[in-house]
Amino acid sequence: MHCVDAGYYLEVIAILDSLIWDRLASRLGHITGKNSDLPNSSGGLCIKLVGASTTKNSGAEKDSAFRDAVRNIQEWVKKRNEALHATAKVFRSEHSPKDFADILQSHRRDALDGIKYLQVFDALDRASRAKSGKRTATDPGAFCPDRR
Repeated sequence: MHCVDAGYYLEVIAILDSLIWDRLASRLGHITGKNSDLPNSSGGLCIKLVGASTTKNSGAEKDSAFRDAVRNIQEWVKKRNEALHATAKVFRSEHSPKDFADILQSHRRDALDGIKYLQVFDALDRASRAKSGKRTATDPGAFCPDRR
């Protein structure tokens, strides 16, 4: 949140992508019993968990609450791509009509949404693991500082 408050939205999005990848990979390993052959991207993990955004009822995840959370992340990944990849294109063009500060500000919502989706997924994951007597690597409340 300090980075969001300081306006480092692209950095927040990049860090969130790494944290989300870790949590999705952990969930996939938990439900499949396998920790190998993991995709290198959050989008790839979403596909393994819930299928492509255009498919229904595919993927390893069967819990509807998790499926909804992963679908939200899957949509966020598209915004992450736009934020990081499209913004980089501004620097390649000497004649870009876009102002970097405006572009950066336009991704504030993407950073906040990423935080929210990570927190929702993490809450589901912690509750699911607690039912089986396990803890996540994020206990106690790594992504929710107000709950520590």
